[in-house]
Amino acid sequence: MQNNNFNSDSKFIPKVLLNKNRVLTMSNNRKCDYLIVDVDTTGNDKDVTTMMAINNQGNTKDILIVKTFINKKSKELVDEAYWLCCEFGINTILADNIGLGLGFIESFQENIDSDNINIIPLDGIKISKFINIRDIIDDLNNGKLRFLQTPELAKNTYIKPFLGLSNIIEYHKETDKLIDEINNLEVKLRLGNIILDRLKNTIGKSRVNCLLMFYSYPMSMFDKVEKLNNDIEQYDEIKRIEKYNIIHGTFYKYLFKCIENENINILFYYNNKNKVAQFQNMIDEEQFKNLIKKHVSRINMSKDYFEIRFNNDSSIRFVYSRDSARGYRCHFAVVDTEIDREIYNNVICGKTILFDMVKRDKMDNRLKDDNYCVEFVEM
Repeated sequence: MQNNNFNSDSKFIPKVLLNKNRVLTMSNNRKCDYLIVDVDTTGNDKDVTTMMAINNQGNTKDILIVKTFINKKSKELVDEAYWLCCEFGINTILADNIGLGLGFIESFQENIDSDNINIIPLDGIKISKFINIRDIIDDLNNGKLRFLQTPELAKNTYIKPFLGLSNIIEYHKETDKLIDEINNLEVKLRLGNIILDRLKNTIGKSRVNCLLMFYSYPMSMFDKVEKLNNDIEQYDEIKRIEKYNIIHGTFYKYLFKCIENENINILFYYNNKNKVAQFQNMIDEEQFKNLIKKHVSRINMSKDYFEIRFNNDSSIRFVYSRDSARGYRCHFAVVDTEIDREIYNNVICGKTILFDMVKRDKMDNRLKDDNYCVEFVEM
């Protein structure tokens, strides 16, 4: 069976390729998009946690922070993650939800009440299944995956002390170890499946785990569906893709409706607090930043709240559907199909009177082509 996920002529990514992309300093790189957290048990009574911060705003993936902690408690790790997010303007954390990683996620959600930081659990079991090592190699070949300079070069670069030179140099030293761990990757074909393994077990894996987690989010299902051997799995993956397309398309449909119509209110009622995160992630898309954001006056966001207000006084608000979610008025309501029928009847239904008023006003026919005011979507 032939598989194009990796270069069959080489079992590892050569160091010469990795070192070619060691071009970054931190002197004018102070913004990151993602913090990736991996809590790993070494088997030697040590819990090694790695935090990696990546700037993915442009055409490159710049790894600016690599930091490791030994045998830290969940609360201490939460504090470290929180302050890294504050320092580098990060609003999205990706964390492995397997084993001790689940404890970190739960502790973060319990202790951090922030309007700007969203933590997203990743299924650690599926990361190695869906990661495409070819994506990493292509980015390295094209200069799109970039690392901090070597510690020796960094010492010559930072002529003046910068945020504590010794602390900055530690990031460069950690990058050395990340390079070693990437170089230690071995790609095997076992029973028709791609397996990522290590050439030497003496070299760690927590740092490279963070890189693999980043490349697995969002999982590029489009490239993987045709490679799945099991018909049931293929059906499930296609269903997931199309479900996301429907959610994505619905969100943008109402974005455009807000841009094109003044003073209209749109509510998205969701059933589970975790579901709002998928919509919050959509505002990081290039098409949102390039096309939509110039029409936006304000974005309010927290762990379970999300609101977009437009320059023309229209708005989209995401509301957690429960009995206390009363008093809202809207022209359109998008309702999660999993919402309890009683909640719908008592809280949501009948709250779209603004839409009816517009429809009756003959002087205002902005929304005349719409023949519904409530839409149900499986979120």
